[in-house]
Amino acid sequence: MTESEELTYAYFFFTDIVGLSDPRIPTKRQIKKIEGLTNLIMSCEAFKNTDPNLMLYLPTGDGMAVGFLSGPELPLMLAVELHKRLKQFNMGKFPEEVLRIRIGINDGPVYIVKGMSESSNLWGPGILDARNVMDLGDDDHILLSSRTAEALWELSDEYRKLIKPVHDYMMKDGKVILLYSAYGDSVGNPNMPKKNLYQKRMIRGNTNTISDSCIFNKIEVTLRIADQKSMLTHYKKFHGVQNISEKPMHTILHGITTRVRKKFDDMHTRVSDESGNNLKMTSINFDSPFHKEFTTRFNNPILKGEKDRSYTLEYNSEEPKRYYESYVSCGTYGMSLIYEHNTHFKPVVYDLSQKGRKTKAKKQPVIRRFDDGLVKATWSKTSVLQGQAFRIEW
Repeated sequence: MTESEELTYAYFFFTDIVGLSDPRIPTKRQIKKIEGLTNLIMSCEAFKNTDPNLMLYLPTGDGMAVGFLSGPELPLMLAVELHKRLKQFNMGKFPEEVLRIRIGINDGPVYIVKGMSESSNLWGPGILDARNVMDLGDDDHILLSSRTAEALWELSDEYRKLIKPVHDYMMKDGKVILLYSAYGDSVGNPNMPKKNLYQKRMIRGNTNTISDSCIFNKIEVTLRIADQKSMLTHYKKFHGVQNISEKPMHTILHGITTRVRKKFDDMHTRVSDESGNNLKMTSINFDSPFHKEFTTRFNNPILKGEKDRSYTLEYNSEEPKRYYESYVSCGTYGMSLIYEHNTHFKPVVYDLSQKGRKTKAKKQPVIRRFDDGLVKATWSKTSVLQGQAFRIEW
């Protein structure tokens, strides 16, 4: 490192004005928009109340980057406040005068490089990836890298509600990242960014989880009917897993197929380990209206021969035709259906052929009624053959 360089770690807010480079926009109007954005940012409490010695500031021509040295919350606080001020700023303006922006948030190391004058430049992964994240956005997007989003999730349940995983995207440098978006009341853009979506389906057929390095000793699927009218169902899928490879097993790929159109965010997906701790999502590689695929990372890798390791996948979706089926490969497979006692459900289990033909299973669910008004139908099968399929109707 030379005397003209200083290395630090910062939490970056990076924004630019959408469409400002359009040659049809008069130069004076461009300048007016730049001045408007600058004044709005400088009027925000997150900017005004931060010690200048704990902040890095870099105008970029059509926007600016602000690096905070004191923690991960300030870039998001600045983005949220700026969005609210921007709506007031744009109120009553002609379409050509409206100020439209996009925001990228990321943290990481950065060099402060002294220039020929007293001003300094910023260079390094922290600010470069903040810009790359921003470049993926459209109007009103507040986008975050996975590292920054996960750090904020750890701080507050409020951030968990505001920040949602979107999908895998490819940045300018060819790196594929899981992108997060912050949106809520009067803040952000709930639509997926349109540029550089990285879509790669890895699971074929009606299966729930795939890995070449493991086998499942046991799978138990519990369906809890949450709404009898819409057939909204809460799924809870337990997987007893064993690593059969020589390498530690760090991640697992999941697939969810639904019979109604669902957005990923509306499914309230959660994956937890045998201790009930959440597993971090590292990728959303495929997201269509009826099929989702994503990867999670184990908190502790699963080693070869390790016993009593498991994970549980949970999500919500409707079952309007009142059935659930799955092709499975495991030692023991079970299904349970939980519903209110005042319904007229009659759970029946079927074996499915490879062509989808159903035959009523010899063993049928055991029905138990509880004092709290719930009914639970339970069914299981041992020594399941690879690729067998089962269906429960109610």
